[in-house]
Amino acid sequence: MGKQRTKDISTTDTLIACEHDTWRLIKRKDLNGFAGYLSEDFYDIFPDGEERIKSELLAFLRGADLQDYALSNFRVTMLTDDAAIVTYHVDAHAIIQGNEISMRNFVTAGWAKRCGKWLNVSAVASAQPPHDSK
Repeated sequence: MGKQRTKDISTTDTLIACEHDTWRLIKRKDLNGFAGYLSEDFYDIFPDGEERIKSELLAFLRGADLQDYALSNFRVTMLTDDAAIVTYHVDAHAIIQGNEISMRNFVTAGWAKRCGKWLNVSAVASAQPPHDSK
């Protein structure tokens, strides 16, 4: 039992590190590096309901400039030894096609281990409600 727990912790840390790295790569505009984390059948849903496959997401990101971001509240749910759901919050600011955008989203990302490497197979971002100023 202890060995399984250690494996879960290691996988959890690995997947959280993968999420952090994907955001770092987007901020650095290293879209080739970022694409290396995405499966060929990757599928994304933005908070506005817009759906994008891998090539469409990469094209979208070419017109975006991620200014800053903060990731928090990670939870990793292992589905099998080779599949997991990673959920977290992201607060970010970006310039997208000349417009300043603030994002406060919940993210649900699906990860699968393929050929020994963890790949992001899906992501769904949902807008968080605004903070109450009280």
